Order: sequence, then structure tokens, then C-alpha cells
Amino acid sequence: MDERSDSRERRGARVAFLGNSIIYFNDTPRFLVQLGKKAVTTGELQNNEGDPTFLPYVEMQDSCLRGWATLTSLWNDGNGMLEHGFATERAKLTDELSDKKTDDEKLLYDIGSPTVESLLGCSQISADDCNQEKEIWDFVVMNDYTQGPARTKSREESKAILIEKYAPLFIANRAIPVFIETWAYKFPGINNSEDLGSTHGFQKLVHEGIESYIATLKERLPPELQPRMAPVGTAFLRVHDKNNKLWEDLFDPWDNFHPSPSGSFLQGCVLHCTMFGRPPPLPKTEEEITSLWSNARVMHLKKKVDKGVRLPTVDEAKYLWGVAKEVCDQQGLQSSL
Repeated sequence: MDERSDSRERRGARVAFLGNSIIYFNDTPRFLVQLGKKAVTTGELQNNEGDPTFLPYVEMQDSCLRGWATLTSLWNDGNGMLEHGFATERAKLTDELSDKKTDDEKLLYDIGSPTVESLLGCSQISADDCNQEKEIWDFVVMNDYTQGPARTKSREESKAILIEKYAPLFIANRAIPVFIETWAYKFPGINNSEDLGSTHGFQKLVHEGIESYIATLKERLPPELQPRMAPVGTAFLRVHDKNNKLWEDLFDPWDNFHPSPSGSFLQGCVLHCTMFGRPPPLPKTEEEITSLWSNARVMHLKKKVDKGVRLPTVDEAKYLWGVAKEVCDQQGLQSSL
């Protein structure tokens, strides 16, 4: 039996997010909570026989995010979301609190935890004591700077800090690390990526880098905490090869490397499959799709948007949901439910 289930009742999963704008564009943490809500409200979870610890939806999330961060710079510099987009109306903690004057704006907004260590801060105590003192996490979803895993020097730097700093926190939390395989940029060569080659070549390098992170941690984590890859970049590449016009729409139209809402929808579906072994509930109306971002703290950098951003259509969502399921099936991430 999974040792992680010994002292817990079945519930939704608790997920911590570590990374950069690949996660905070379109607010992936809050999006994933919304994505699983339909199954909760319609009773689709009642017959689930998946993980003995938690049901297949995100019950609670928190994060430590920073623009342009690598795994190393995120550890060293901590949260940057007050400056990078979470100081918005939807990010206010409460209206009553927000009306009060304070010298510390961080107290007014849900920007996440100040540091990686404060978010996962069980490293100095036993897992049992950590259980009693604070909520601990089931999954830690994380991404590196996209080019990081693709280059030897930065890849080795990330592996070193994963061993020294991150692995003890995963063990103390009894949390499964989930690495997002990020995607090759829309146009080869942007953001000083000329040496990384074509879309397929760039994606291959990213994939190999994430595999090396996983191989490094496998040797240091117990069997029940083995790391997983969320093959988001592989899913992007599948759309690239089969539906190029929709693939172009997966990217932010202003910078061509961040995700659009459609890209974040695909990312969320792949993450759900990776964590829970099954796809999320499929939104079937425009209203259901809109509700997925009803409480997003930020969709896009405000200075570049006049009339909001385009959400995926019902047909596009169905197609992307299918791609996520197909890619996860082929990666062996789906369970027989």
C-alpha cells in the first residue's frame, strides 16, 4: 500500500506550484482548481477507484512563482508576483483587508508564498511533525526556464540544486514532484534560442533535459514519491504536426512563447492526466469554458491587452482535451478507471 495514504482521508489533492510565467500566465494554479470542480459538483468522483489518498481534483493550491525564473533563481530570489501580475482585483485576499492601508502590499494580495522553502518548509522536521504543524502537499508541479533543460550547463545547474535543496523538501512533504515539459517557441531563434534548432529539435532537447532531472531524483526519492513528467511540450508538438493553425493559437500572440488561454488549457489537461491518471471533466459549453478562468488573478500582462484574450472554443477545447488524453496514454500516465 502507498505509505502516503496511511494517515489521510480521501479528499482532493493539495498541489504546490513552483516556476515562472509559463505557470502564472492565465493563472494555471487557480485554473486547475476550477477544472476539477465539475466532477465534484456532478458526483462524477463517487465511483473513482484511483489513488487511495485523494480524489482526482485539486482541492488546494499555493505557489512560489517569479518571471523568467530558473529552478536556481527561484530558490535564491523567491516570489516575484507582486511585480509580475498578481496585484489585481481578483487577487485581493478580502475586500475588508484590501481597504486597509498598509506599508506591505504583499498582505493585500494572494501572490503565493514568499520562498520555495516557506511553501514546502518541512525540511528541518520529520514528516510526522510536519503533518501536525502544517498542511503538506501531494504534488509539487514545477517548471524550469524553457531553455534551461535544453542546454548542458544550465541542465547540470538545475540537477545540482534539485539534489541539494528541493529533494529534502519533497521527502519531508511526502510530495510527488511533477515536472512540466515546456514547449519549443513558436518561432525558432527568438529569445536567443538560435542554437536550439527547429521546433522538433528544440523540443527534443527540452524533453531530454526533463528526463535527466527525473533520472537524477529517482535515485534519491522513495518509490512512492517517484518524479513524473507532464508531457506538455509533447502535446504542443502533437498539435503542431496535426493541426498547425490551432498550434499557432496555443501561443500568446504578442510574444510567441508564453501560452495563450488555449495553450494553458492544454497544459492543464496534461497536468490533470499526469497527476490523476485520467483526463479532467470536458467543458461542453462556452459558459463552462469561461468559468475556468472566472477567478484568474492574471491572464496576460495588462499593458499589452486592451480587450482581453481569446478563450478556446468548445470544439477547440474538445480537440485539445483529446490530444492531452492521447499523449498521456502513450506516455503510460493513464490508469484503468
